[in-house]
Amino acid sequence: MPRCQSRLLPTSDRQRNTPFRYWRCSQDHGRLITWFDFLREKHFIKALSARQLAELRQHVQMINCSNCGGPIELAHHSACPHCGSPISMLDLKQTGQVVAELRAAAAPKTIDPALPIELARARREVDQAFASIERDPAWWKDAAGTGIVEAGLSAVARWLKKSGT
Repeated sequence: MPRCQSRLLPTSDRQRNTPFRYWRCSQDHGRLITWFDFLREKHFIKALSARQLAELRQHVQMINCSNCGGPIELAHHSACPHCGSPISMLDLKQTGQVVAELRAAAAPKTIDPALPIELARARREVDQAFASIERDPAWWKDAAGTGIVEAGLSAVARWLKKSGT
């Protein structure tokens, strides 16, 4: 269900040299994409090569478009005459690669046992640095004159100058 009353805008995009289409909200609330174009965006399907298309024509006369479902007579068309989508197939190599990447990402990782100690040390250093900034009378003057964010940025700049970074 749309979040706003904005009209969805047809949009063309590319991912890894593969064009795909979707409709996007002009207010950046989201987008609507067909299953076929989602698979194209993720590079799970690819257009048939001329050799693959010729082989398909030897065995099949008509197929349905994977995008819109319209009939495609292979003797006359190499793309859907209704929506213009190329005749495509699932790229099993790419699908296998993504599955392997997901398995690798899910595998347990070795964690450095010293990491919590290093994080605590870094946190303590940052807390000490900022504690001295908040006691600096210039910070309060900047906060009153320009605002808290600007005062914080000025304090960080002074701290960097002082520490020689």
